[in-house]
Amino acid sequence: MALHTVESMVVTRIIAVTGTQGSGKSVFTGIANKKYQIPTYRLGNVIIQECKERGMAVNGRNMAKMASILRFEGGDQAVAQKALPAIRELYEKKPKAILIDGIRSFSELSLFREAFGEVTLVGIISTLKTRRKRIKARKRLDHKYEGDFEEREQRELGFGLGNVITKADYYILNENLTKEQFINEIERLLQELLE
Repeated sequence: MALHTVESMVVTRIIAVTGTQGSGKSVFTGIANKKYQIPTYRLGNVIIQECKERGMAVNGRNMAKMASILRFEGGDQAVAQKALPAIRELYEKKPKAILIDGIRSFSELSLFREAFGEVTLVGIISTLKTRRKRIKARKRLDHKYEGDFEEREQRELGFGLGNVITKADYYILNENLTKEQFINEIERLLQELLE
């Protein structure tokens, strides 16, 4: 009987996170990366890179256009397809887990499941009122103008974000929690997923 080394037995857990803008995905990703050293890939990086390659300034309006252009040109899985080589590169290093941040549709999730087998989807949920307040406070480049929040909300829901959130394996309700309480919830879930 052949002996297997410990290294060949390493199974990388793929965790994907989804949620609407302002729900807390970036906090989840930050904890996973900093505290648990989970390599992460943010799907929004594809949009930023495409803007740069096509000579467009990286700002909220152009990122919104590019997200739609890519899906028009390459279908619902276009962003995930472009991200796949970088995620495979992370996977080949055989870490304990990889985090994919920013799943926007069930179609994207399906592509990653075809590529890697099991993918655990975590949904972060907050109310519209709470999310709007957070977005206003954080002043990111994709929310520079009046109406950016609403426009992005409609666009992402159009991509199928609402549908994929309903397919999550785990949820964290980030509502009426202090940041410390939210972080505790994230850590509790990550510890469970990494056991």
